Amino acid sequence: MKVAVVGGGISGVSVAYLLKRHTKYDILLIEKDRIGGKAYSEKRGGYLIETGPNGFLSNKAEIKKLIAESGFDSEIIESKDESNRKFIFSNGKLWEIPRNPAKMLLSGFLSPQAKLKLLKEPFVKPVFDDETVESFVKRRLGHEFLDKIIGPMVCGVFAGDPKIMSMESNFPKIKEIERKYGSLIKGLISMMREKKAKADSISGGFSSKLLSFKNGVGSFVEHLSKDVETVKDEVLSVESVGGRYRLLGKTNSYVADIVVFSLPSYSLKRVVKNFDSEFADYLNEIPYAPMAVLALGFESSKLPEVKNSFGYLFDLNEIEDTIGVLFDSSIFEHRAKQGKTLIRIMIGGQLSKESPFKSNLVAMGMKELNRSANIHYPFEFAYKKVHHKAIPVYTLGHKRVKEAVLDFEKKHKGIFITGNAFFGVSLNDCVKAAYNTLEKMKSGL
Repeated sequence: MKVAVVGGGISGVSVAYLLKRHTKYDILLIEKDRIGGKAYSEKRGGYLIETGPNGFLSNKAEIKKLIAESGFDSEIIESKDESNRKFIFSNGKLWEIPRNPAKMLLSGFLSPQAKLKLLKEPFVKPVFDDETVESFVKRRLGHEFLDKIIGPMVCGVFAGDPKIMSMESNFPKIKEIERKYGSLIKGLISMMREKKAKADSISGGFSSKLLSFKNGVGSFVEHLSKDVETVKDEVLSVESVGGRYRLLGKTNSYVADIVVFSLPSYSLKRVVKNFDSEFADYLNEIPYAPMAVLALGFESSKLPEVKNSFGYLFDLNEIEDTIGVLFDSSIFEHRAKQGKTLIRIMIGGQLSKESPFKSNLVAMGMKELNRSANIHYPFEFAYKKVHHKAIPVYTLGHKRVKEAVLDFEKKHKGIFITGNAFFGVSLNDCVKAAYNTLEKMKSGL
């Protein structure tokens, strides 16, 4: 039986690897460009640059399972101790965010009014319907928590806009806590008492360690794909032919019994628009955030002490073009030569859509480092990568889109859909969705 996996990002490669390992199907991976997609690691001038995600949390089971069964354990590296230090740029200065949330409340980072709003959180009535991230945070915690804590995190992780992002689709566990306990604080206390979770369940995992690979995330994707038959082609359409499916590519056509689509929603729309126009219409509902990744290399001794940290995000009121600054060589080993520091600057996102496409990205990045980190010493190395559509943004309609995906799979037996456009944007989300696809395929859906 022939299986065609269309799309060679981390999601598609994971599916292809799992199918080859756990089934007797004949697997073909079709990718129009480069295996790994945005999960690509570039080595230049003694630096290792991640053009996409730079790692995963140690408490994520699915990706750790895939690493183990693919025999890549020896390549795992842990983040350095310096990476425990994280900052927010707010009110014209960098504030170090304590790992213990209680200590943050004792600092001057939040105003007395914001702390008072937090004390009132247990008495805020729950809302059971989905709502935007902005609405949820303002209602329960107040605007200052949105501007200084949740908003920066949303920008840094999702490159999104809290005004349009779905709380349920992006933070389902936190929304579920509100529904179950009526309050985030009450829920946290109850969960601790019931010994069902640690205190970091609500915060996203303060005790989790960030992990990556010696040669970058891209090396893991390459490892998974090395024994999978791969062709370079762009699939343009799909049609049903005698109980099988024909994929028309730019250079060839392919016939398969089973098809797994692991494409960005905008690419998938083009492929299925004549095959199932109703489903294609749903794919319009997923916007994408643009992003430019700017990597700059410096002589370490010339930089201020803040370089010895994970990096920093921005108060929503302080965002100009940049939404995050990462000191990559202080997060992981093997990212820069001895005595050098690699800084990765994330420009754009939903709040600064035009910024990634400006011609002066390097000057823009240096201006930001001057302003927020007091870095004035000239760089010795520069690299930039612009992603026109970097990260899918889950808006209030995203639950409806996921339901449409399931309906499509039921309607067209033998076609499966996975990928970060639908089931989560993190590395672990993509791998988890790949395992789910394998199980659905085994069960015959």
